[in-house]
Amino acid sequence: MRAERWQGAGNVYLLIEGAATLEAAALCRVGRADGILVLEPSAVADVSMRIVNPDGTTAEACGNGTRMVARYVAERDGLTQVRIATVAGVLAAQVEADGTVRASLAPARLSDPRQYRPEAAGSIGYAHRFVSVGNPHLVIRVPDVASFPLGAEGPRLETHPAVPERANVEIWQVRGDGGVQMRVWERGVGETQACGSGACAVAVAAVLDGAAFGPVAVHLPGGVLAIEVGADLAVTMTGPAERLEVLEL
Repeated sequence: MRAERWQGAGNVYLLIEGAATLEAAALCRVGRADGILVLEPSAVADVSMRIVNPDGTTAEACGNGTRMVARYVAERDGLTQVRIATVAGVLAAQVEADGTVRASLAPARLSDPRQYRPEAAGSIGYAHRFVSVGNPHLVIRVPDVASFPLGAEGPRLETHPAVPERANVEIWQVRGDGGVQMRVWERGVGETQACGSGACAVAVAAVLDGAAFGPVAVHLPGGVLAIEVGADLAVTMTGPAERLEVLEL
């Protein structure tokens, strides 16, 4: 099986065209990846993207993956604007000459009865915001992201009864330069170097809290993403996407 290994802000994915069946855990282990992006033809966009986590579950959205797929398709098909069909809708991306990608995600929502049950949120134990950008996020502002016990709390919060479909968990703090610092526990993956949809969720929370103003520079362990948040909570993300290598798996 041919795969391309890509990264965006430290988030690593395998891009595979038209795979029928996947042994996700084995492929991610061998490919040293946070997940798999399966590309297939689409009748409504330039490509269809399916996101597979290492545990075999699927995700509704992947911000860094969206940028990777946009640049991959742009180079494959000679495009600068790419439309990507996902379960969260058709996403539009602009690929710049330097490889930077500006991508629109699904508009943010602060409630979703399928993804968040506020009546069960009392035992979360932290003041938080629920933010969905197609996939669910629990966003928690903390005094110091470095000292927060994400390795212990991430699994508990990911599977909390308030988030019946499980959630990505982000912790964040304001930086002295006006940006925000964050860490992320990704649903079905664990702690990763970056999460594009998580960065968007954090930017939404920071803007709503009045702690940051757009575009928000979101600093992750793997890099920096610029997130614009509109008055209607439309979210646009700008950041890098880079091919690392081509693999035969």
